[in-house]
Amino acid sequence: MRGDSMSKGYRQAPSGSSDKKRKDGKRIAGKQDFGVPGSGGSNPYSELQDIERIPNSQGGQLEQPRGPHVHDPHITGQTIGKATPLVDSRWKVTGQAEYGDDIRLPNELVGRILRSPHHYARIVSIDTSAAEALPGVRAVSTGMDSVNRFGVLPVTKDEHAMAQDKVRHVGDLVACVAAESEEIAIEALSYIHVDYEVMESIHDMEDGLLDSENPIHDRGKYHIGESNVQKRVFQQFGHTDAMHDAPFQSKSDWTFAGLHHGFTEPHAVVAHWDPNGRLQLYTPQQVPHYVHRALSSVLDVPMHQINVIRTFVGGGFGGKSDPFPHEMCAAILAKKSGRPVRINFDREEVYWINRGRHPSRIQMEVYADEKGRIAGIETDALIDGGAFASFGHVTTYYNGVLHTSPYEIGGFHYTGARVWTNKPASGAMRGHGAVNSRCAVEVAIDDVCEQMGVDPMTFRLANLLPPHCRTITGFRITSTGMRECLDEVRKQSGWDDKFRKMPLGRGIGVGCGFFISGSGLPIHWDPENFPHATVHLQCDMDGGVTVHTGAADIGQGSDTAVAQAVSEVLALPLDMIRIRSRESDTAPVDLGSYSSRVTFMNCNAAIRAAIELREKVLNAAWEIIGYHPDSLVLGDRRIYYKRDPAIGVSWLQAVHKAQADTGSLIASGAYRPPPMGGVHKGAAAA
Repeated sequence: MRGDSMSKGYRQAPSGSSDKKRKDGKRIAGKQDFGVPGSGGSNPYSELQDIERIPNSQGGQLEQPRGPHVHDPHITGQTIGKATPLVDSRWKVTGQAEYGDDIRLPNELVGRILRSPHHYARIVSIDTSAAEALPGVRAVSTGMDSVNRFGVLPVTKDEHAMAQDKVRHVGDLVACVAAESEEIAIEALSYIHVDYEVMESIHDMEDGLLDSENPIHDRGKYHIGESNVQKRVFQQFGHTDAMHDAPFQSKSDWTFAGLHHGFTEPHAVVAHWDPNGRLQLYTPQQVPHYVHRALSSVLDVPMHQINVIRTFVGGGFGGKSDPFPHEMCAAILAKKSGRPVRINFDREEVYWINRGRHPSRIQMEVYADEKGRIAGIETDALIDGGAFASFGHVTTYYNGVLHTSPYEIGGFHYTGARVWTNKPASGAMRGHGAVNSRCAVEVAIDDVCEQMGVDPMTFRLANLLPPHCRTITGFRITSTGMRECLDEVRKQSGWDDKFRKMPLGRGIGVGCGFFISGSGLPIHWDPENFPHATVHLQCDMDGGVTVHTGAADIGQGSDTAVAQAVSEVLALPLDMIRIRSRESDTAPVDLGSYSSRVTFMNCNAAIRAAIELREKVLNAAWEIIGYHPDSLVLGDRRIYYKRDPAIGVSWLQAVHKAQADTGSLIASGAYRPPPMGGVHKGAAAA
C-alpha cells in the first residue's frame, strides 16, 4: 500500500463515478453503475496484511523452527494467533443461549421415567392400565413398544429404550409416562404395577470374572464362558522377558473408585413429530450423529425422517457421548401422544445414567535398567463396566496402550478385562481408560527413581520419545513439545531449588500424560471409507461465508476454531463467518466431540473446503484484473497483485464474478486420517 492516503488500507465501498449515462441524463437500460461494491465486515477499511504473521516460507517474518508446512501458502495472518473471543460468547453471557432445559414447544407434555428399585431382577409382568386411566396422562410406554437394541459401539449393542425381560441396576428404565404436568406424570408412575423376580446381583468387579448362572448379558457366540466378562485384551511387545531382569523394579496394586463427570447441566430432551411426520429431537449431545443412528434403529425410521438438533451443552466431558435411552423414550412418547414431549432429569437421575470413569483395580510393574532406561512396563487391569457396554471395548484397550508414551520402553505386557456388574454403566470421561493407569505408571517411575537415586525430572527427560516416531505399540507420534514443556516447567517451578528440599508435609512432583487426538478407526464402518469429518461452505451474494459442520461445540470452542480456520484461509474477518452446526438436516456428518479430535479433524476438513472456495474466488479475480492466481494476494476483503497492491478488486467483486451463472459458491472438505499404527488388534486407533 503506497501513500499517506492508504495508511488505513483500502476503503471497502468507494464511491465510483459512472460514465455509462447519456448526456441528456437518461440512463441506458442495463448499464447503470451502482459503484464498486463493498465486501462486508464491521470495519469499513481493509486492514494491511501483517507480515509478522506470514511464514518465512512465503516471504514473511514468522519463524518456522520445524520447517515449512503444507498449509503455509494459505496463511493470511487474518485470525490465527490473535486473541479471539468465542463466536458464541455473547449468546451465553446475555442468557440467550438455549440449553436442553430451555427448550419449550407449544402444547408440549412432560415425560417421566419409572426406574427399577432392584439391582438385578426379571420382569414378570407390567400393568400400566391404572396409569393410562389417570386424568391428564396422554401416553404410557414400556419396553415392549421398542424391542430394537442400540449402543454407541456397533459391536456391543446391549441397550434398549426400556428394559425388556430384566432390569440390570437400580435406576434402570422400566416404563415412561407423558402427561399434562410433571405432577401428574410423577403420580402416574406410582400407578404402574411391576412384578419382579429378584436375582442375585454382582457388585464386586472380581466376581464378574466368575461363572454365573444368570449372566447380566448374553453375547451369544461372542460370550466369554459363563462369566460376566464383556471384553478381554492381551498385548505383548518388545523384550518382555529381559525386563524382569532389570535391577530396579516397582510393583504396586491400585484400586480406583468410579467418578462421575459432574457437569452442571442435567440431561434433557424434547421430541416432536412435525406435521410432515418427521422427528425433531432437541438434545444437549456431544455426538449428535450417534443419536441420529440410534434413533433410526430403535424406532425403525429412516435417518432422513429424523432431525437431531443439538442445543447448547452445559458440560459433557464424555458424559454426553452415548445415545441414551431417555432420548428414545421421549421420541416414543411423542409418537404415541401426537404431541411434543419434554424429559428433564433431576440430579439423581443423572447418576443413574452415569457413564463416568470406570472403577478399576490395576497391578502395575515398571522396570528400569542400570543405565536409567525404562526396560519395560507390565500392567494387569480389571475395570468395572457397570450394567452396559457403552465405550467399554475402547476403554479396555486404552487402559493399556495409552501409557506406552511419551517414553521409550523396552518391553510392554498388558492384560485387561472389563466386566459387567449391576451398577449404572461406566463410559467415557476425559481421557477414558488412560487416567487411572497413567497415575500408576507415573508413581512407579518416581519409585524407581528413588531406588536409583536420580532426579525424576531428569529421568523423564532422558526417556522421552523424539518427534516423528512410534510408540512400542505402534502409535504414531508426529510433533511433540514434551521436552520443551518439561524444560520450561523445571525452570518456572523452581524445581532444582525445591525438589527434596522442602519442609515436611510439602513437596513438588512431576508427571507426564499421553492421549490420542481422535481415532484412526471410526466407530461405524458403514458407509465404507466415510470421512471422520466433513464441512460444507456456502458463499452467497452478501459475500459472507456460512460454515455447515456437524462438530458439536460443547463449550470447548469448536465453532470458534472452525470459524478461525475458514477466516484464515479466506482472509475474511470473523464477523463474516457464520457457523451452522446444530441440526443434522443442515450439518454434514461429524463423528463427535470427544478424544480431543475436533480441532484436528474438523478444522482439517474446513481448511480443505476453504481452499476450494478460495481457488474459485481467485480465478474470478484473475478474469477481472488479468493476473494469474499465483501472483495474487488474498488480503483483508481485497485481492491484489503482489507486485503492485494498487491493482486489485474487492472480495465481493470477485465473489460476484465467481457466482455468475451459479448464484452461489459451494465448497466441501472432508478429512479421514491415513492408515497408521500396527496390524495387531486395537492398533487402528492410533
